[in-house]
Amino acid sequence: METVKKAKITDNKSLKMAKLRDAAYELFTSIGVHNTRIDDIVKNAGVAKGTFYLYCKDKYDLVDKVILRKSTDVINNAMKAVADKQQKQEMNFLDNVIVFVDHLVEYFKSDKKLLALIYKNLSWDLYEKALTYEEMDGAKQTFIQKFITNGGDSEIARQRLFIIVSMVGAVCYNSIVLGIPYPIDRIKPELYRSITRIIAS
Repeated sequence: METVKKAKITDNKSLKMAKLRDAAYELFTSIGVHNTRIDDIVKNAGVAKGTFYLYCKDKYDLVDKVILRKSTDVINNAMKAVADKQQKQEMNFLDNVIVFVDHLVEYFKSDKKLLALIYKNLSWDLYEKALTYEEMDGAKQTFIQKFITNGGDSEIARQRLFIIVSMVGAVCYNSIVLGIPYPIDRIKPELYRSITRIIAS
């Protein structure tokens, strides 16, 4: 009976946090983080203001939580796309990375608002949190492990992962959101050649 009660409490907390994240995401991507007030978030989420402070220190803490959750979902889907392709054909590590990045690019083409939110608010501190975020760990470890087996070491793999993520983010933001200086489909081949050189060096 006690276990059932604890499970209900956990489910209730998860539901409230999800409502806050969803409401915040809608506001952040429609009117911007700066213009969004906590009062707006709790009103849209249908929760009390006190509930907000049970889960978040402030608005920017919620920004981080939203980005971590959304990024995790996108990355997990990209990893699934890699796994699906691996079942159909044999792929080396570079192939895996290109399929992974291509999935991200295509996803961001369909969701410019998420791309803008992530790119504008992804600080070094948040990137570090993402690398240690429980649900993000699988993607990171897969990359690092495969890099190590190709003759590298974990620190270099970590640095290269950061470079690739930063480069893909910047190219996607400029080409997809701002539309400069090249359309994303035109610059994609050069982006992938650059990633190939980073991994192969």
